[in-house]
Amino acid sequence: MSEVAALSKNRMTVDLGIRIPMRDGTELVADLYLPGSGARWPTVLIRCPYDRTDPGMGSMVIVDPAWLARQGFAVVVQDTRGRGESEGEFDPVYQEVDDGYDTVEWAASQSWSSGAVGIYGSSYMGITTYQAVASRAPHLRAAVAFVATPLSLGHRLAGGIFEACFMTWYAYLTALMTVSRATLAPEEKADLLGRIVGALSDPVAAAAAPPLSELDIVSDKELAPFWEDWLWKDGPPTAERQRLLGDDPDAGDVALLHISGYRDFLADHAFDLAARLGASDKHRFIAGPWTHRGPYSGYSGSRELPGTSTPAGPLGWGPLIAAWFDIHLRGGTGDGYPLAQPWIESGGVRYYLEGENRWETTPSWPPATRLVEWQLSSGGNAVSAAGDGRLLPLGIGAGADTSDHFVADPHDPVPTCGGALGIPEQGPEGIQDQRSIDGRSDILVYTSEVLTESVRIAGQQELLLHFSSDAPDADICVTLVDVEPSGFAYNIAEGCVRTRYRTGGTEEWLVPGTVHEIAVTLHNTAHVFRKGHRIRIMIAGSNYPRLSRNLHTKTLPEFGSMRDAVAAKHEVHHGAAHPSRLILHVADGG
Repeated sequence: MSEVAALSKNRMTVDLGIRIPMRDGTELVADLYLPGSGARWPTVLIRCPYDRTDPGMGSMVIVDPAWLARQGFAVVVQDTRGRGESEGEFDPVYQEVDDGYDTVEWAASQSWSSGAVGIYGSSYMGITTYQAVASRAPHLRAAVAFVATPLSLGHRLAGGIFEACFMTWYAYLTALMTVSRATLAPEEKADLLGRIVGALSDPVAAAAAPPLSELDIVSDKELAPFWEDWLWKDGPPTAERQRLLGDDPDAGDVALLHISGYRDFLADHAFDLAARLGASDKHRFIAGPWTHRGPYSGYSGSRELPGTSTPAGPLGWGPLIAAWFDIHLRGGTGDGYPLAQPWIESGGVRYYLEGENRWETTPSWPPATRLVEWQLSSGGNAVSAAGDGRLLPLGIGAGADTSDHFVADPHDPVPTCGGALGIPEQGPEGIQDQRSIDGRSDILVYTSEVLTESVRIAGQQELLLHFSSDAPDADICVTLVDVEPSGFAYNIAEGCVRTRYRTGGTEEWLVPGTVHEIAVTLHNTAHVFRKGHRIRIMIAGSNYPRLSRNLHTKTLPEFGSMRDAVAAKHEVHHGAAHPSRLILHVADGG
C-alpha cells in the first residue's frame, strides 16, 4: 500500500511509553505517532530533556507531532537520558552523541520505518539534533536545528565570561527535574523543591550573591554534578570531555537546515558551522534578527521588524520542517508546502538585512565583504560622556596619542540593556534603546559623523582595542549601535572578552601600566547604517545580570565573593602609536 493510500484509509495511531534500549542497557522512553498501518514511513525524531509530556517545554515548541504525522511521517518524541520517564543520569549535552546515534539506528530498524530517519528540535532539542548529526549514524538523512549550538553548555559563548543569570536559571531548572525524579523522604523532597522553585522565581537574585560556586542546591554535586564544569573550576572542558562531544557536526550526507538569530546567545557557533558547510544542496541556513526566543513569534525587541514572523503564520515552522523532510527523507519536492518554498528553494543562506528590513539570499555565510576601518578618537574629556568620543574613517584626523578612561566597579555594574538574552528575567531583550545607559560615567562612547551614504555590513565585526588597566583581569563589553536621526540608539551587535582568556589560555594577566592589544569579536549580523544615521561603539566593563561580574583580581570571579571585588581603572588608548579601531565587514552596496 502506498503512503498516500495509507494516509487516506487508516487512522493515525499513537503508542505511548515505548522503551528504547541504548548501547549500555539504559532504556529511554518515547511516544510514537504513526500516520497509519501497513506501510513503512520516513521517521523523524525529537529528543527532549524537559519531559516529553509537557507541551510548553517539550514536543510542541516547534511543531505538533500529531500534525507532522498527518504529513506522512512516523514521529518519535523521546525523553533524553535521565529526564522524564527515561532511565539513567543526566549529563547535559555530553550524552547526546551516543544516545542520538542509538536512537536513530533503533528507529531505522523498526517495521514501520522506511529506514530513512530525520531529527529536529529547538534550543536544547536543537543541541540534541546537532549532536545526532555529529554521531554520523548511518541511517540519519536529514536534520532541522533551531536556535542551538553545536557545542556543550560548558563552553563560554561570550568571550570567556560566564552567562550568570541564564546558566543559574538553567541549573536550577535541571535540579528541579532531578529532585522531582529522585527517591527521597517526602519532607526532604518538599524542602528541596521549595528552595529550587524560590530560586527559579527570581534567578537574578539567586545569582546576585557570589560565590556562584556555593549557590544553594546547584553546588550540591548530587543534584547538579555539571555545575563546577560550567564554572570552569579546572578551566575549559577537558580533552576527555571534549571527546564525548560532536563539536564539528560536518557529517557527510546528512541534509542540515538550521535557523539562528543575530541576538541569540547560542548563535555564534551555528554561524561558524554555516560558514564551514558553505553552499550545498544539502545545507540551508536561515539567519534572522531574533533573540533566543524570537523565531517562535518573530519578536526582536522594542522594534517590530517586518517579515520576521514564522514562515506559515499560525502553523509556524511546521511546513518548513515537513518540506525539508519531504525532500530529504522520501525524495519529494517539498512543493506541497508553498509557504516553505521561499525559505529553502534558493541559495545556501537566507538572511534578514536590518536597516533595509528585507530578506536576501547568498550562497554561503557571510556574504562577500571588504574591510573598512574606523579609528577611535578622544572627544577631549578624561571620561567620555554619551557621544563625546569620536569614530573617524581611518586616516582622517586621528590626532595625537591620547586615552580615555573609566572606572569599572563590580558593586555597581553596567546594567544589561537588550541584546542576546536567554530569559526575560534578565531584562528586556533584543533591540532596546541604548540611551537608557550610555550616559553612565563607566561607559565610553565613540560616535561617527552623520553618514553621507549608507554602510552595509555582514558577518562578524571586530573592535581592536589598545587597552590597559590597573587590574590583572578585566571584562571588556562592546556594543555596536546605529544612532538614528531621532536619537534612538539601536543595538546592532555585541561582544565581550574576559582578558584572562583572550589568547586561549586561562591566566593571561594584564600588566599594570602596559598597553595590550585586545580584539573583541561581535556577534554575527547583517545591517545597513542608512544615510543620515551615525555609527556608534559603546565600551563598558560589565553587562549585568547577563554576565558574571569580574572581581578585578586573579580569583576566578565565579569562585570569589563580593568582599574580594575591587573597582578598576581601565583605559582605551588611541592615536598613531595605539590605533584602536573598529573593523567593519562591508558588503556590496555599502
